[in-house]
Amino acid sequence: MTETSTSTTVKRESPAPKLLAFIAMLYIGALAIDYFYFVFPIIHYLWGIILLAIAFAIFLTFELVDLGPLKIPFEWWIMLIFGAILILMAYFFSPGTGFAYEYLPGILLLLAAVIDFVMQKKSYKASKMVALVGAGFTVYECFVLFLSGSPILIVNAVFGLILIILLIILIFDFVDLKILDFSWWVL
Repeated sequence: MTETSTSTTVKRESPAPKLLAFIAMLYIGALAIDYFYFVFPIIHYLWGIILLAIAFAIFLTFELVDLGPLKIPFEWWIMLIFGAILILMAYFFSPGTGFAYEYLPGILLLLAAVIDFVMQKKSYKASKMVALVGAGFTVYECFVLFLSGSPILIVNAVFGLILIILLIILIFDFVDLKILDFSWWVL
């Protein structure tokens, strides 16, 4: 008897950029609803309507609903444009200072665009790219904590930098750590 084996190759696109865009879309919808609660100035109502339109356009890129000729492809440059628009609008129209959460959907869309672009050029593991971007953001936050002058915040920044150094070692495999590897439970 002879056995024959067949192998099937399935091309699967990375869900990481779409997952980031989906989270950004949900957050954009929540921000839009939040903007409708502002009484003054009226520009917030317009900003909420624009946010809902962007969230709907991002929803259309997922091709979950067939709207006939109205199709928007999920491309990195479209997410880049939406992310840049959201960051600029949050910068110019945020209701005050200290509202960093308004930048989150734009940053998520920019991250989705960068991951999608890089994965088209070279096959990288998307989770490592997201972890690397998170590490960069955490280094920035640690330096902000150092500048605060508060002893407890400085201790938090030191622990944050130690964890980030460990994460970067795991991402790039600088040292072969037997007890830790780059997996979901480590992150």
